[in-house]
Amino acid sequence: MNAVLDRPEHYLDPGWCETTERYILKLFRNYLFHKLDEVGAPWIDLPHVLQCLNKVDTGSHEQIILTSPHEQSVIICSYKDVKNNFEKCFAEVFMPGAL
Repeated sequence: MNAVLDRPEHYLDPGWCETTERYILKLFRNYLFHKLDEVGAPWIDLPHVLQCLNKVDTGSHEQIILTSPHEQSVIICSYKDVKNNFEKCFAEVFMPGAL
């Protein structure tokens, strides 16, 4: 995911991950890896991460709720949507002209 989201050539453009398909990928990355426990400390649930990545890989139609860090944006999408967005963004970055 970071190969698509954290592109060094776009560091000067703060909106790079805040638009289109990349925004859903950014929120999904946060959903997986930027959790906090009840006292606000960083926390990672490896079984949750693996389960979610497997659902993305298989293109599950199960719905998930993705929220921005300050809960100002909420998006409901499926794991299949995340997979499709990743494939589109990957093609954009690594196979220019393929779309």
